[in-house]
Amino acid sequence: MLRGIRDCLNVPALGIGLTMIGFGAMAQDAGLAILPALGITTLVWGIAGQVALVDIHASGGSLLALFVAVALANLRMFPMVVTGLSSVTGGRKLSVVSRLLLMQTLAISCWTQMMTRADHVPARQRLRYYIGFAVTLIGAALLGTTIGHQLGRVVPQSVLIVAIFMTPLYLLLLICGARQWANRLSVLFGIAVGLALYPVMGDWAVIAAGLLGGTLGFFSAPHLFRNKAGD
Repeated sequence: MLRGIRDCLNVPALGIGLTMIGFGAMAQDAGLAILPALGITTLVWGIAGQVALVDIHASGGSLLALFVAVALANLRMFPMVVTGLSSVTGGRKLSVVSRLLLMQTLAISCWTQMMTRADHVPARQRLRYYIGFAVTLIGAALLGTTIGHQLGRVVPQSVLIVAIFMTPLYLLLLICGARQWANRLSVLFGIAVGLALYPVMGDWAVIAAGLLGGTLGFFSAPHLFRNKAGD
């Protein structure tokens, strides 16, 4: 657990903290008090869903619109939870409540850490490692939300909102440095597909980039690096 805390108190905590500073400023600008803003960070726990919720709230959208927007934004995390939960538990049999709590905290930063950086942790110790990492990450997010909400009163939102892009940048650097070539190739293919399709598909190119880039990276890596990896 201490190793998980130590590993998080570096770039991961800094990245999520800066990101949530931007979100806190956005929440303050939308008229949300600090406690609802902290509640959104804790319960939604995904910057895309958090931004969608605040944006729709600010525009006067209905409760149904809020629910649908957050659900669709966080639906992308479903495959991540399915693939990451087994790595987190390390073969332990947990209750349904324990699994739900773990799934709630399994943000993209946690998943990336477990998939690319936690191979030095023995399987039976990964649950404690993950708990230390995830709790520290959530603490950094709540601190960032609080700071951003307070700074939003005195600093222009256009300045603070740039911080939201810190976590995607951190994830990009982390995955590009991953040992598995499938992860690296997925990022490269995704960038190429996104740039190529954006003039035609607009924002839908993001979905196409993730789907096609990941698929191409997954299937091409074993063939391109079979000899080097000794497979």
